[in-house]
Amino acid sequence: MKDALEMNMGGIKCDNPNCDFNDMNVNAEDYKEWLNKPCPKCGENLLTEEDYRNTKFLLEMVKVANRIYPKRKDDEEIVTMSVAMNGDGEMDFNIEK
Repeated sequence: MKDALEMNMGGIKCDNPNCDFNDMNVNAEDYKEWLNKPCPKCGENLLTEEDYRNTKFLLEMVKVANRIYPKRKDDEEIVTMSVAMNGDGEMDFNIEK
């Protein structure tokens, strides 16, 4: 049996629409090291305080939910959700099937 919720988070990308910088090898555990760091390509902030705070909130929310909800059976349907952030503290949730 598996936890009710799983979070697969990682990588970092520049939010500047005119910049294509991304590093998908960055682990979520290392995000603090990227906080308020300039993009190596365009110089914009790679990880704002708002997005970092939201990331920590989401990780904690998953931990709490897994203490509350029962384990998931191996054959249960999985619903995937993505969360996009762009530096302003807003989160865009998209459910995928």
